[in-house]
Amino acid sequence: MDFGALPPEINSARIYSGPGSRPLMQAAAAWQRLANELTATAASYSSVISGLTGDDWLGPSALSMAAAAVPYVAWMRATAASAEQAAA
Repeated sequence: MDFGALPPEINSARIYSGPGSRPLMQAAAAWQRLANELTATAASYSSVISGLTGDDWLGPSALSMAAAAVPYVAWMRATAASAEQAAA
């Protein structure tokens, strides 16, 4: 469908009425759930890494594991922010 071929008010009416509005809201809710899950998982990973490297596991191998896991946690946080933006 070429949205540029129709006036904006017709495109808007088609999006916000009928079956078009429900799938958009469901997609936004799914993006928000994904953002929430990624945020919670990143927080959990950070907590586990801190606990391991601070209490239970000391030395160079602990630092190596933490260095390997930190970029993954950063990726989860960045992806959560992108998912939250998509949900808005």
